Amino acid sequence: MMNKLTLFIEEKVAPPLIKFSQMKYIQVLQRTGLGIMSLLVIGSIFLLLASFPIPAWLDFLGDFRWTIAAASGVGTGFIALYTVITTSYALVEYYNKNNGENNDIVQPLILAVASFLLLVPAETVQTVVEGSTEPGVFTGVSTTYLGALGVFTGLVVGIVTVELYRFFVNKKLVIKLPENVPSMVSQAFVSLIPSTLVVVFWWIIGAVLSINIPEVISSIFEPLVSVGDTPAAVMIVTLLNRLLWSVGIHGGNIVSGVAGTFWTQMNAANLSALESGIDLPYTFTSVFMDNYIWIGLAPMAIVMMRSKSPRIKTMGILAFPAALFNIGEPLIFGLPIMMNPLMMIPFTLSYVVLAVVSIVLTTLGVLPVPVLTIPWITPAPIKTFLATNGSLVAAGYVLLGWVAMGIIFYPFIKAMEKQDLAKQGLENVDMSLSE
Repeated sequence: MMNKLTLFIEEKVAPPLIKFSQMKYIQVLQRTGLGIMSLLVIGSIFLLLASFPIPAWLDFLGDFRWTIAAASGVGTGFIALYTVITTSYALVEYYNKNNGENNDIVQPLILAVASFLLLVPAETVQTVVEGSTEPGVFTGVSTTYLGALGVFTGLVVGIVTVELYRFFVNKKLVIKLPENVPSMVSQAFVSLIPSTLVVVFWWIIGAVLSINIPEVISSIFEPLVSVGDTPAAVMIVTLLNRLLWSVGIHGGNIVSGVAGTFWTQMNAANLSALESGIDLPYTFTSVFMDNYIWIGLAPMAIVMMRSKSPRIKTMGILAFPAALFNIGEPLIFGLPIMMNPLMMIPFTLSYVVLAVVSIVLTTLGVLPVPVLTIPWITPAPIKTFLATNGSLVAAGYVLLGWVAMGIIFYPFIKAMEKQDLAKQGLENVDMSLSE
């Protein structure tokens, strides 16, 4: 039955998912998420330093904690603007690498940013300036859609702008200069007409037709984000991720290609809420999964290190340092877990159990919702401790999760050990007979 299941996943489930992950815009979304991630991590570190819940530490910082906290929004405050930049860059890069094109990167990128700012409605604010008794009226770019709320708008504007610009260039709607003109000068004139047409396109939509594009796009994607913030979504992602890894496919890349954009918006919104001291809008984000479900294969390596099989024991010793830092490939491809019907069972079951228990305990309020983005190579208990702003309960839960995983893996490791020892015994018998 396990062989049939493996074959079904390999032949029926995996191919369409792989094909989907290789689609142009899915690859662009993956690249976009990676480009933003570093700023989210940096912002989380500053927020952690500014608000780590140890009274002695906070007393030591004093008012300087607010100076530290000033940098906590580096990843969230303008994440929509960063999304426009990374998305447009990623799409031009895709065409240059995969289609053999030689598109200029700078001009479409700047054009995408300009188009996004053109669409963001201006705000008029009446306020009293210090030293004055009369209120003044100020108009400026609204920050409402520069943060997490504008992430999807940034994606759409970045993609559409590059596609329109590329379309006009390919249709030769450009100003051609003599060949002896320096390339930098000629490029500026080449981009003039396409850039003008793109700006006119967004100007008609935003100014002439008075369509609030950020509001429209946010309302379209809001139901999808709500669906993503559910226990059912966590269970589907967990099961799909593990099944794909079981047949040698990077489940994380496939899943994040679909859900990564929603997770980015949700994570940024949670960070902004934490900075503002208000209730978190989302629970089941990628940060939740990173800290309560994807806690590594260190327990499996520890069980292997106690095996009587020299092969399994050696593999456990060699893989443990990597597994401790959440790098599971040595075990997935070395033991292997991949394409191994026996090990696919605990590999999938252990994480599904973690997902169910984590959902229940978080929903009941026993576990805090992780918010801070900590580098994924941080050992799981420490990572979760930091991601929950110093929760010992959360760190203790991860340690208990390791124990549960070890218990689940133990009988299967013993079964593999028995197979290895039996095979080794037969080899010893064959050698003695040959002698």
